[in-house]
Amino acid sequence: MDQTHSTTNLIERKRGQHLGAEERGAIQALKKQGYSNRAIARTINCSPSTVGYELQRGTPEYCGRGRKAEYSAKRGAAIYKANRRRCHRLQSIPRDSQFIHWMVKMVRKHSWSFDTWVGRARREQRFPAREIPCTKTLYNLLWAGKLPITLFELPEVLSRRSRRKLKISKRISGHSIDERSPEVADRNTFGHWEADTVLGRKRNGEPAVFTIVERLTGCIFLY
Repeated sequence: MDQTHSTTNLIERKRGQHLGAEERGAIQALKKQGYSNRAIARTINCSPSTVGYELQRGTPEYCGRGRKAEYSAKRGAAIYKANRRRCHRLQSIPRDSQFIHWMVKMVRKHSWSFDTWVGRARREQRFPAREIPCTKTLYNLLWAGKLPITLFELPEVLSRRSRRKLKISKRISGHSIDERSPEVADRNTFGHWEADTVLGRKRNGEPAVFTIVERLTGCIFLY
């Protein structure tokens, strides 16, 4: 406990994890106080080289005449996110390979699907096996616009996009509300009750409000 009327739980950072907003803020504050890289590393539980790389990322080369360049946590986080967006696995299949050119030529000539030509190329061993990708990879490249062919040249590909199906509950709990008597809708007879649940802005695990309303008088019970 480090406060008089409250308790704070400090989560220890595991070594090897990427720096977060709290660590970058600590680096900025400690660096202004004159701490060395090793002292900062001991404080936030990371390698001194990690602190050095982060300071290099978040410190601009020029801040204006007469101003000393200082580390900025916001700048370091922005450069980190930009580098992460460029970090991805390289395409193993070159888009200008002989198989791609042959497949595109055959598709335009016969209007057949990728599956047909991938299967024929493998069966006839026209190309090395490592140069023939799977059909899923080809369709992903097609949708991403990374193949020398358009979607309009493969009309059936539009039907291959999986669409989320609406889930319909198969559990039957009593009779449907559509089966009630027509006189209930007129609200001329006493004794017809309507039940429902009210879900407001609540946290996970909190109970909902259960309502029962008499349709003629409007008498309501809340539970």
